Amino acid sequence: MTSNNFVSGLLVSFIALPLCVAISLASGFPVLSGIFTAIVGGILVSQISGSHLTINGPAAGMIVVILDAVEKLGRGDAILGYKYTLAAIVCAALFQLVISFSRAPVIMRKFPESIIRGMMMSIGLIVTIKQIFVLCGFKAPKVGLIELVANIPNAFFNIKIETFSIGVGAIIFIFLWKKFLEKFSYFRFVPVYLIAITLGSIMASYVNTDFIEIPNNLSSAFSLPNFGKFFSAEFFFAVFSIFAVGSLETVLSAIAIDKIDPEKRCADLKKDLRGVGFGNLICGLFGGLPMIAEIVRSTANVKYGASNKWSNFFHGFCLLVMITVFCDYLKFIPTSLLAGMLIMIGWEMINLQLFVQVFRKNKVDFIVIISVIFFTLKIDLLAGISSGIIFYLILQKIFPDRVNQGLDQH
Repeated sequence: MTSNNFVSGLLVSFIALPLCVAISLASGFPVLSGIFTAIVGGILVSQISGSHLTINGPAAGMIVVILDAVEKLGRGDAILGYKYTLAAIVCAALFQLVISFSRAPVIMRKFPESIIRGMMMSIGLIVTIKQIFVLCGFKAPKVGLIELVANIPNAFFNIKIETFSIGVGAIIFIFLWKKFLEKFSYFRFVPVYLIAITLGSIMASYVNTDFIEIPNNLSSAFSLPNFGKFFSAEFFFAVFSIFAVGSLETVLSAIAIDKIDPEKRCADLKKDLRGVGFGNLICGLFGGLPMIAEIVRSTANVKYGASNKWSNFFHGFCLLVMITVFCDYLKFIPTSLLAGMLIMIGWEMINLQLFVQVFRKNKVDFIVIISVIFFTLKIDLLAGISSGIIFYLILQKIFPDRVNQGLDQH
């Protein structure tokens, strides 16, 4: 069984490597910070986690929260915003450690699914919107999300065709692979993201496009947090957002993976959140992104035949080897290619098919989802979640038999 876990961990690391880099850049963090988080999540957190098959690491679902913290705390200074955000991650991690000893992780099981769906769709929309500008090679203006949508035509009018072609090529390649080739068992273990990165990087070497910047010394990828904004309102909101979204995603991912566990085991949610909190404490103290139990890589882990938490350990170990031996090759990855990958992830989070199904079957849950999306785009994610809770409670009183029914089948 050890060999199965090693193979699964290796294959998951092939998926994790490009996604960790993409999530780091999209979050306003240094390029290697996401890989550092995945290494910590694999090598350390796997051994104290309460789940059996989940993979810990940075996630696209946290991009919006982290980037918002960097921009608001830094107020134009990206490096300072990054260090303030690290401090917020440390505080959020301490909260996770504290509540892991309470009943809160179990109570999170009952968090309204319509609000969660709205949150994930909102994040998917924001990720997709922002990455369109990277895909086009056009610098996004510093405006609100609604205004940013209005600027999308400008991005297409000023498109860099080489940059755009590489990103769109990655999207088409991954889509066709997942649509047609993954149906065949002998393609199931092929790391499509790694192939897309390799082919895209080869193409990019012949054209004029932007590449990611890799530090010459790996030690420069580490940084210490700055608690200078500890008593500010922006810092409090950053801490709460990181804590709330990260904790919810971790618990819900663990529950989702339990449902596809071949051995039908149940994760210890308290222990799982405690492990993630410990990992986030380390990441915040030394320069990494926050981690969660990540659903896409965890699902792949199950698909590749993992049997226990050692697959998560091997995933982190393989990433450590890759970043130590092959770090110099990361500088050949074009930013538009990573943008294409994130757009695909964002589109999957939007889940338009589910959106239409809920609209047709349950207008009450649809209203809750719309409220979360609207207030998230208009204000921020915390406002979106808060509005969703308010709408949910009101509609539950008015229509007690209809709330959440539209989502039960999905």
